[in-house]
Formats: sequence, structure tokens, C-alpha cells
Amino acid sequence: MADAHGRRTPMNHCIDVQPRRPTTGKLIPLELISFGLIHGRLASGVLVAMLLTGAAQAADEPAPFAWSSQTLAVIASGDAERGRAVAEDRRCSKCHGEAGIAEDDETPSIAGQRAAYNFKQMIDYRTEVRESRDMKKATRRLSVQDMADLAAYFETLPPEPAAVTDDPPLLVTRGDLDRLLLPCDVCHGKQGEGLGFEVPAISGQKVDHFVELMQAFKTGERQNDEYARMRFISSQLTDDEIIELAAWYAAPRSEEGE
Repeated sequence: MADAHGRRTPMNHCIDVQPRRPTTGKLIPLELISFGLIHGRLASGVLVAMLLTGAAQAADEPAPFAWSSQTLAVIASGDAERGRAVAEDRRCSKCHGEAGIAEDDETPSIAGQRAAYNFKQMIDYRTEVRESRDMKKATRRLSVQDMADLAAYFETLPPEPAAVTDDPPLLVTRGDLDRLLLPCDVCHGKQGEGLGFEVPAISGQKVDHFVELMQAFKTGERQNDEYARMRFISSQLTDDEIIELAAWYAAPRSEEGE
């Protein structure tokens, strides 16, 4: 590479460091997504140190989220004890329960959820990549460090166990290659505990929330999944299959919802 004066410039000066917007275009078939990407190879692109410095800090607004080594460093800086204090101060329990387990069937439980996943969701709410009036309001009052601390804290809490102990549906263990669907447990773990830093735990959510989340991906209402993976997967599932998966992974209904 040469500059305007014909001088050669180092290649690292040419790396695109603009924030990468979420995938909102054509869905990507699963066979085009490498196994390595599914399990957490870092996407090239943004330097998420922008979340803490420069223009983003000056505007007091984080940049749109993207995976990088800098992102992981921010997440790793989370302190669970500080996160506990932030959770108490910001009254996270009002919606997510005293121990991170929701008391109604439409709100996600976040106890035991992977810190990286929760951190990403908070950034996505703050930057309106994922829509929720309540979460936009809640995250607007948080610093990036607060988000990292909260994510670290909720990861330490025990999740609610799933209610069903029967054999899992075939989609969980075998998938359906005719529809290009890998088994759910390839990415989400044998017990739905989540794997790597990108794939969330899905065991222990309430049926209603699980179904609502999958339908949001299916209709395209939710679009903050990397490489449009969950949008593709959910688009291949029938409503009955989504309910079947929800019933197997889900925690018991709350007393309020019974």
C-alpha cells in the first residue's frame, strides 16, 4: 500500500476499524457457516476499545457491538462483586428476579447466562440493535464497565434447572440435515448450557419466553444474531417444533403464570 506521496504504509494501517452493523440482509444458509465460526472464532473488524475511548466516550455512547480481542478484554474485566452492587442499585431484580430467575413467564432469566452473551445483549439494547423500551432505558444509565460487571455477576448465579428429564427431541441430538439444521446440542451444549463465548445457555428459560424469542427470530423482528444463524434455523422450524424444543429446555412455569 502506498500513500498519496508514493510512500509505502504498513498493512495494519489499512485494517477497517469501522463498527460492523448487525446482519439484516439475506439469511445465510447454515452450510456456508464454518464450524469454527459457530464456536467462536473472532470476527474481524471493530476495535471495541472504542467503547471506552475516543469519540464513543466523548458522546457517552458505545459503538455497535462486534467481536474482537478487545471486546473479550472488556468482558474479562468484569467484576462480579461490583456487578452485584450495580444490580442492587439499578434494581435488576424488579424484572429478572432476586437471583436472576424471572418471576413471570415472558421475561428472560439471566442467572448462569454466559457473561459474553449478556454483555452483548446490553450493548445491543443500548445501541438499539435489539429493541426493548425497558432495556433501552435500563442500559442508558449503565457505563460499559457496569455492563461488564453485571454480566460477570449474573454468570456466577445458579440457573433454574429444566423441568423435563425425558429423552430430548431429535432436533436436539440429531438435527435435520435435509433442512441444513445441525443438532441444537452442537452449539448450545448437551444440556443447553451454552458453549464458547458467543452461544448462550438456553436451558432453564420459561416456555413462553423461549417461544417468543424463537418467533422473533423467525419473523425477523429480532436481528442481532451473528451471521443470521438463528433467523435461518428458526425459519426452518414449524411452530409445533419450536414449542417442543421450548418444553424440553424450559424451566417450570412460574407460580404467577400457573
